[in-house]
Amino acid sequence: MRKLALVLGVIIGVTLCGCGKVTDSGVADESMPEIGTSELQNQNISDSEASKLQGKNTSDDGTPVSQNPNMSEGDISGTQGKNPSEPQKYTDIEQGGPYGKISISLPDGWDYELCPVDSDKLLSAMYGIHFYPKAADAGYVELAYVDNFGVCGTGLEEETATIAGNSANIGTYDNNTYWDFIAFGEEYRGIVALTYSVDDWWSDYGSQVLDILETLSFDQDDKEGGVYVYSKESEADKIGLSLSLKNISRTGATLVFDQYDAEAPTGDLDYGQEFVLEILKDSKWEEAPIAIDGEYGFNALAFMIPAGERTEVELPWEWLYGELAAGEYRIKKRVMDFRGSGDYDVYTVYAQFILN
Repeated sequence: MRKLALVLGVIIGVTLCGCGKVTDSGVADESMPEIGTSELQNQNISDSEASKLQGKNTSDDGTPVSQNPNMSEGDISGTQGKNPSEPQKYTDIEQGGPYGKISISLPDGWDYELCPVDSDKLLSAMYGIHFYPKAADAGYVELAYVDNFGVCGTGLEEETATIAGNSANIGTYDNNTYWDFIAFGEEYRGIVALTYSVDDWWSDYGSQVLDILETLSFDQDDKEGGVYVYSKESEADKIGLSLSLKNISRTGATLVFDQYDAEAPTGDLDYGQEFVLEILKDSKWEEAPIAIDGEYGFNALAFMIPAGERTEVELPWEWLYGELAAGEYRIKKRVMDFRGSGDYDVYTVYAQFILN
């Protein structure tokens, strides 16, 4: 086949430049004799193949090959009858959230999973996208919004780059063959890409990951939903308790008590039905306006928070505050470390959230 291609190349040169060869300068050498059947046979081509090749400088209708409107230059070089490669197909993926919409384009051969707010599939972020090669058995890249991204400096090497038009900090731990995170800056601040269990496929697909990240878009003008925001006021270290929220809507949320240190309380941890909703205005917290007329109250009930466990409770607030407008809010809850009648300590914890 290599010799056949060589002969074809010579024939094309004869066809385009006349009887002769094309020199290094591109000028036809008229001293080269015309190639006949004997010369073709000297190139180890059979008589039948030579007869097919000889005289095929024109098409069946007599049109020179180089001028045949139905034959491209690619046909001349040996691709006759083959369609040009189809362009790479991409799928646009987007995940909305309270800080903005995250979008990327995935080429054929890649798959994804959307991770909205409160998704239990996210390992260290609020919301985002997992993407990975379809051929991979495990592992993925988590592209997500992280409100407070921090890293450990031990064994970490970092470099800066520009990705998707924004500055980015690329971090690699312990001389890994792949990077562990990419933290974006500027207009994409808060967006982080993290690799999880990608060892088996990184050598084949790692370069494509950066190509995919080049298609990243983060539209901070397109916000939706609500999300819990960590603050120091969410924790009461003396009783080993933290308060957070999930399933946030305009009419209510789910309170999540995490009793992370079973030895910290001196008694039983209890909470009641009462709560206060506050709104952030002019950088100051103030009580949200009540939506009902007249007096209101809460039942005098106490609910236990088991030691070392997570406790979830539904908290509707529409009956008291109505449907909330977009803004920054926090829930105020009191928790008692109860040792006995008249013997207890009261702690106040807050759960801050954003609502769009």
